[in-house]
Amino acid sequence: MSTPMRRQYLDLKSQHPDTLLLFRMGDFYETFDDDAHILAEVCGIALTSRPVGKNQRVPLAGVPHHALESHLGKLIGRGYRVAIAEQVSDPGQGLVDREITQVMTRGTVTEPNLLTPQRNLLLAVHLEVQECGAGLAYCDLAEGILATCQLQASSLRALTDAVTDELTRLEPSEILTSPLLAQQSPELVRALDRLDSATSELEPWLWEYRASRQRMQEHFRVRSLDGFGLADKPLAVGAVGALLHYIQQFQPLVASHLDRVATYSRSDFMVLDEFTRLNLELTENLRTRTAEGSLLAVLDRTLTPMGARLLREWLGQPLLNVADIAARLEAVNQLHADGLELRRIRDALKPMGDLARWVQRVRYGTASPRDLVGIRETLARIPQLADPETQIAEGPITALLRGLPQCTDTWALLDRALVADPPASLSLGGLIREGYDRALDALVREAHNAKESLARMEQTERQRLNLPSVKVGFNKVFGYYIEVPRSQSHRVPADYVRKQTLVNAERYFTEELKRCESLILTSDQKQLELEQTLYRDIREQVRARQSELQILAERLALLDVYSSLALVAVENRYVRPEVSDSFDLFIQQGRHPVVEHTLSETTFVPNDCTMTREQTVQILTGPNMAGKSTYLRQIALTVLMAQMGSFVPARAARIGVVDRIFTRIGANDAIQRGLSTFMVEMIETANILNHASPRSLLILDEIGRGTSTYDGLAIAWAILEYVHNAGHLGAKTLFATHFHELTDLAERLPRIRNLHVAIDDSGEDIAFLHTIAEGRAQRSFGVHVGRMAGLPQAVVDRADQILGQLEASGAAVPDSLADLVPEPQGAVQPVLFLEEHPAVSALRRMDMDSMTPLEAINQLYALVKLTRE
Repeated sequence: MSTPMRRQYLDLKSQHPDTLLLFRMGDFYETFDDDAHILAEVCGIALTSRPVGKNQRVPLAGVPHHALESHLGKLIGRGYRVAIAEQVSDPGQGLVDREITQVMTRGTVTEPNLLTPQRNLLLAVHLEVQECGAGLAYCDLAEGILATCQLQASSLRALTDAVTDELTRLEPSEILTSPLLAQQSPELVRALDRLDSATSELEPWLWEYRASRQRMQEHFRVRSLDGFGLADKPLAVGAVGALLHYIQQFQPLVASHLDRVATYSRSDFMVLDEFTRLNLELTENLRTRTAEGSLLAVLDRTLTPMGARLLREWLGQPLLNVADIAARLEAVNQLHADGLELRRIRDALKPMGDLARWVQRVRYGTASPRDLVGIRETLARIPQLADPETQIAEGPITALLRGLPQCTDTWALLDRALVADPPASLSLGGLIREGYDRALDALVREAHNAKESLARMEQTERQRLNLPSVKVGFNKVFGYYIEVPRSQSHRVPADYVRKQTLVNAERYFTEELKRCESLILTSDQKQLELEQTLYRDIREQVRARQSELQILAERLALLDVYSSLALVAVENRYVRPEVSDSFDLFIQQGRHPVVEHTLSETTFVPNDCTMTREQTVQILTGPNMAGKSTYLRQIALTVLMAQMGSFVPARAARIGVVDRIFTRIGANDAIQRGLSTFMVEMIETANILNHASPRSLLILDEIGRGTSTYDGLAIAWAILEYVHNAGHLGAKTLFATHFHELTDLAERLPRIRNLHVAIDDSGEDIAFLHTIAEGRAQRSFGVHVGRMAGLPQAVVDRADQILGQLEASGAAVPDSLADLVPEPQGAVQPVLFLEEHPAVSALRRMDMDSMTPLEAINQLYALVKLTRE
């Protein structure tokens, strides 16, 4: 038989069965059953049990109420949905009433301490296989951003790639899908699994166009969606409708303040696919998966969280419109040319905080006193930032500064109303500045006078009893008291009334003390209630000015990004690129922006790059470790930086706008997808060839190396011919290879040019010069690189011998190596096993299809043990 509390818990749990329920019990939030196991494992706390009836116990794990946020962060970060059941009635009169007051998911959280500085996106994916289209909608509740787009493709595979690319760019915290997605596109489901995102499924009817359209019309209070640019985008409407339903379910107060939706098109920006983002290490290092060692780490010198988010957005969406690119470059150039103005602006921006999120919390009615103080301190810097007496040249920055909303009324209100350093919580009081409200000032004086009376009473009673150890104190349970040592209790006068007995003291009260206590407590309570009322009124006054504050936040973010890019350009000797609609690409003395950060200024060797319609393909040969991949990447990064509006690491640069950058670099497998290294290479290459256009930039590194020499050479050869000859291609292509035979194509195909990485082999060891020169490399020097890497000398010597005999034969790979390369004298063929090892026999007998994961792990341990015996 379950206890009443157990039944109450199960009833609340049934309201959200797929949610981890934190059940308030006194000073703890408790979890039971499977939830307790999850909480204990994720948060690293003890798992116990609790009786719930006769001879019945259930698992139990709990966290203190004051430590809730830290544990919530861990749970939500792992993708769990968390419901919080609070006590809503006073304890002491039977079973306490409890209600679920909040449900948190990774994409709907708005609490400041649970957010990172980056955007926290909730994203919905609506796929329609028959129409070969998809609708995407995303929302950042912390900033009040809601946006959508509709994608169309020629095939399901192309559609899956387009959706994956957009998801990779947006990096959502939580993704909403339909249960039908697994049937519609298993490949997209696998792509979702690769993302660091929580996923939630919504019923299919929630994505239906008519229901979503009606939901949007009701939410935005409009009769038509045409004003949002959604007249011909039913799949985008489906995605927005499902997204709104989810937000309304878990954050109804927040949802009511989403009053607009922006519709965007991917054709407005350079599209960067998943592989390109990874290969170019735009936001994270491939090895460490952190920002350190990425392009973002080099460019991000922003001073505000909102500026950092905007820079990250620009990096993920380089522009295609030449005029828009030029406008950004001109703004950066103005600050780059005026160091004093750059310093002045950065000094003003430095103490500013996350105005965008503070304003959004004001909209939601959840802004804390410290949020308002943050707004006040930011507004206090605006006059310094937009000083009309500052003499600077006319330009975009000048216009931006003149257009900054001053928000003087808002600043004056907050400066007059709030103390310098208010408490974190509204319930603590003491946040309204003296002089703001007469009634509050009167209550404060009244309480102050009563407390002074208590101080005088202590002195009076000490003199009255002729006892210096008498003191007047306060206890939350018993209130105010007069404390006398027990050894002196015989000196207590008749008007003292005993209140509490301690080990070494007696506590009393008098009628005068009781009167003072009533006055103080009444004044304190009235003061707190009035402060809260005044604070809510102040917050509403700020809320009435939210539009002006939002515009200010957007413009401050722009200033922050421009100043960051200008500072990076000054410190790293970047130059302003010339960007046009031409095809040509010219980079003089270009450098890799990330690699040069790890090297001294004199160590990095810059190189030129010239590509025209007469020379669209460059074949690059040379040894490993000589700098081929660095050269390829720096060209791509230079183009990307120019089109995002940044100066570039070069002496001079002329960039013809590129619609897409494609990269095929490195060797990675995908075992979890059942794909080998070579299969991944071919998939990525196919994606490039199927989506590239004449205005694309292709970066291809070592195509074909994952298979046999003849196969790899044939594939690489055919790809180069295709890129050169296909009428719809003719894209700018950089092709690094160790297949020296491919350099012969420069004599057959007119737009191919051979380049190589120069080396100095005049000494005993080769020296990498890291200089790109005309013509083909004579050798790959792989054996030399092996020696430098520390291969045993015997291996290096034998490899040299074999290489010499192979090169003398004049054949790429002979039919029989045994005929061409005789065994060295004294060679002994090793025998690895005289008989089959017991571990191998055990492996042959295993029935993997019938094993559970746990059984497989146990068998693996047994095999390891067997090999060690």
